[in-house]
Amino acid sequence: MTTLFYLLGYLALLGFICTAFLKIRSYLKSSPLHVRWELYPVPHEGAKSSYGGSFMEEKDWWRKPRHIEHLGDIKALLFEVLVLHATFEHNLKLWFRTYPFHVGMYMLMGGIIIVFASVVLQAFGLAPDSGLLVFVGNVINAVVLLGGLCIVGGGIALIHHRKTDEGLKKYTTPEHYFNLGVFVFFGILALLAWICAPSYFVMARDFMYNMFTVNFVPLPSTFFALHLLLGFFLMIWLPMTHMGHLLMKYFTYHDIRWEDTPTTYNKETKRKIPDMLKYSASWSAEHICGNGAPKTWLEIATTNPAAPKNEA
Repeated sequence: MTTLFYLLGYLALLGFICTAFLKIRSYLKSSPLHVRWELYPVPHEGAKSSYGGSFMEEKDWWRKPRHIEHLGDIKALLFEVLVLHATFEHNLKLWFRTYPFHVGMYMLMGGIIIVFASVVLQAFGLAPDSGLLVFVGNVINAVVLLGGLCIVGGGIALIHHRKTDEGLKKYTTPEHYFNLGVFVFFGILALLAWICAPSYFVMARDFMYNMFTVNFVPLPSTFFALHLLLGFFLMIWLPMTHMGHLLMKYFTYHDIRWEDTPTTYNKETKRKIPDMLKYSASWSAEHICGNGAPKTWLEIATTNPAAPKNEA
């Protein structure tokens, strides 16, 4: 049974890599050409981003080399990931519930990275009872306690909010409740494992070390074993759900929201453009002369929104 448990751990890690790869590949294969209907400001525009400017406002911009401030993209992305700025700005009631949940997730994910680093140090000869690893152990034990509480509290608050908020209920499916419920249970098991064992860090470090050294030693805690089993399931399940945005953050921001590189006109692009122009949009925005009725992108692109109504 112990050997089977460790094999499940290897399969979960392999499954996560495979499902994440398939998720990203599916996006890359199915995403259409960017319509270049940019949403400014774009952080990598540097000083121009302060007023929503673009390199395209410069005369003969296509003849000039582009300067992209990647640090601006990184700072904006980290700010959104760590603070959930857009949710805070546009939906404060949701932010108070989802932010603790995300902080708990960040704590546990960060804890895994720190435990892995400890395992590497131990593999290179650092004694498990050294002062550094004792200090790291105390930090991890505190992180697991706080992270577990945040996941449980935030998860329950999100479930309640989805059940009671009239706007959110329209977009809530059984999968949302299932995913949040699984994470709440995952957090509860983490807290029980923390309570019923002398050191959560020692259990996690020993398990990971045994995984890397293929040393199948029985786990000392039933709650910790259940916590890991549920974690194995989440590793495979998560990328296939809407919570897979954890993996897609780079693409949803950099590749969609901030991607403003001019389209390279080549044979492949020439083949795709006619199909892309047939896609429809039913926006009501005045800047595209929208009235809510479906229009193809060809109609939108060839309509002058500033023209008098009789010339539009």
